[in-house]
Amino acid sequence: MTSTRPATIDGHCFGAVVLLAATALVTLTLIRGYDVAGPVPNRGESNVTAIMAADGTAGFSRVEAVQPFKFPRDHGSHPDYRSEWWYFTGQLGTAGRQRAYGFQLTFFRYALAPHRIPSVSRWRTPTIIMAHFALTDFESGTFHAEERLFRALPTVAGISAEPFQIWLDDWRIEHQMEPHGSIWEINGRHAAYGLDLKLRQLGSEVLQGESGMSRKGAGSGDASYYYSVPRLSAHGTVEVDGQRHPVEGLAWLDREWSTSALGRNQQGWDWFALHLADGRSLMFYQLRRQDGSKDPFSAGSLTAASGESAILSAEDVTIKVTGYWTSPETGTTYPNAWHLLVPGHDLHIALQPYVKNQEWTGRFKYWEGAVQVFDMNRKTATPLGAGYVELTGYDSAR
Repeated sequence: MTSTRPATIDGHCFGAVVLLAATALVTLTLIRGYDVAGPVPNRGESNVTAIMAADGTAGFSRVEAVQPFKFPRDHGSHPDYRSEWWYFTGQLGTAGRQRAYGFQLTFFRYALAPHRIPSVSRWRTPTIIMAHFALTDFESGTFHAEERLFRALPTVAGISAEPFQIWLDDWRIEHQMEPHGSIWEINGRHAAYGLDLKLRQLGSEVLQGESGMSRKGAGSGDASYYYSVPRLSAHGTVEVDGQRHPVEGLAWLDREWSTSALGRNQQGWDWFALHLADGRSLMFYQLRRQDGSKDPFSAGSLTAASGESAILSAEDVTIKVTGYWTSPETGTTYPNAWHLLVPGHDLHIALQPYVKNQEWTGRFKYWEGAVQVFDMNRKTATPLGAGYVELTGYDSAR
């Protein structure tokens, strides 16, 4: 799926949000067997609850207890669990910020079965690799997006352990330890648009939930192992229409692995990952029930510039939608402006997207976009930060 669309400029993933995309594509196009053939779902068929409630978890490990994390080991793959992802977002600018961009690069690993079935065919593998790459050009007001999906085969897609790499064709994420810390290299490219970045970790990993065990429901195993690296300094290039622009900025990494699924009463989520100008980093996911109400398992964290992190419960955060946008392509209406309040930490902010139309319209429909942060009462026009928001399940609400 590719999208290159004009849009207006307003000034200037269950867990961390993204299991949904992996499960959606794999469940709907690779159902049961190891065959990639299958019908591509039509618009409106990607009901989040139906997808995320998919069965097929027998034989996989489940997240049922707190376990110790070890880095850099846990940056790598966890094949005992059905799915996991490496989720990068960030905002970049050229010198003097003459050009500015938002980006998303996400790799998903999904297992169709807990064990490989003996076969004479080397193509009969239960592991699927999927990736999403998007670039938002703030100046032109356009959003460019592409998804890829293939079996984990050495010449096409795969995962290696030491040093960690995951790749799909010429898209790649690599991690290595250097004397001065943890380094990630990421790249994605489609048509005339590309991204090549080196990301240096700033500060420690943040373990979400209960020491990294993030509960999504009341049942046993309804959880994920989840950590974030809220701040990574980014340096590299963005390619637009054949021209390469040196850029730098700030990025975010979310990592989750799990075997669980959304509950039948959960329709989707709104996920916020924000870099605040005072050095704090906020992550919060608001799970939504079928009736639109906030699920009590919504949660997040607020990390101080010093690295100290406070866990946020559903009661700690209030999100008020202050504007909406309706997609001219899918007809889906999404929230498109918010007030986000965390009274216990004296945080009262307003969020608005740089570009209204940052909607994914491939096999799965969702909105994922770069946003800017302001004082809620607009006492000053100076931005208080920036980040990313993901919105899922709104297509199934129609």
